[in-house]
Amino acid sequence: MCEVLRCSKCVLSESFPGIKIDKHGVCNYCRDSLSLDEMNTTRDELKAKMSIAIDTNRNISEYDAIVAFSGGKDSSFTLKMLVEKHDLNCLAVTVDNGFLSDKALDNCRAITGSLGVDFMLFTPAPDFMMNMYRQSVSKDGKKLINRSALKRASAICNSCINLINNVMVKLALQHNCRIIAGGYIGGQIPSGAAVLNIDLLEREGMKKHLKDTYQNLYGKKADKFFYLRNDELKKYNPDKPLIVINPMLTLAISEEQIIDSIKKLGWVKTTDTGMNSSNCKLNDLGIALHYKEYQFHPYEAEIAEQVRYGIMDRQKALDKIKTIPQFDKLDWQMKKIGILINNE
Repeated sequence: MCEVLRCSKCVLSESFPGIKIDKHGVCNYCRDSLSLDEMNTTRDELKAKMSIAIDTNRNISEYDAIVAFSGGKDSSFTLKMLVEKHDLNCLAVTVDNGFLSDKALDNCRAITGSLGVDFMLFTPAPDFMMNMYRQSVSKDGKKLINRSALKRASAICNSCINLINNVMVKLALQHNCRIIAGGYIGGQIPSGAAVLNIDLLEREGMKKHLKDTYQNLYGKKADKFFYLRNDELKKYNPDKPLIVINPMLTLAISEEQIIDSIKKLGWVKTTDTGMNSSNCKLNDLGIALHYKEYQFHPYEAEIAEQVRYGIMDRQKALDKIKTIPQFDKLDWQMKKIGILINNE
């Protein structure tokens, strides 16, 4: 593989969308980013905003928060934080996509057991999931993905994220719960997403024009996994919007610190999920397909931000993104989904 030109400050490559590297080797994303002091101030402001949102929306129903919980390190730390720091009564929900590591599922049970949290494992029909992944990398499937989202995650991951988000919303409505929590870290989504009000009527309206595309690609089950039914929307009060929180966007915490913290709850690192995931065995295929098409690693944005603010060492960051998974090592994942890709 040819040597890739990268920003000398962070690790963004010359193929990253919209990048401009100046004569000093520094990219425009670094030049335009907040200073460390400004970022710390922003985190403090988001932390205060999140605390207000939590306190305003707790004790409304049997659960204070529905937590998107993969058993990976970030969602495990998020759940720990919500329970121990914010004293929230949470329902931790794991969507089994057919590729979760056995150890990740063990971690789900260990973490929720240690924290005393109710745990739900939801397994969508495997044939639907495999078709979803297969279609997500097709020409028509990419029409369903916001182009900006592809800066931060592969097409395969984005399809899964969209499904999981809808499952969490449905459960929040079912349980009359106003808070949905995720484990996103800086760089995965904009920092403002630490606290978001979600207008479900507007959300559904914006997706309406894509219904035919979803149904053509995924069949009749598409509505169940990507849209809300009318009876579900009737449970929604526009005067009391759902609140989505991502607590880790308020923190400057390293991977090592996260793992040290959750190990005390029984979390054990997976050995079958590649270098960039701690729960999913499909992640490496998503990375390989993304790199093949766009020539940059889908984790570059989040890792670059961690380097930019001193959370991750630059050499460790390079180690994470310089080695691209090879298709000849991903044969079983491709067979399971039903795609054929060469590594040329």
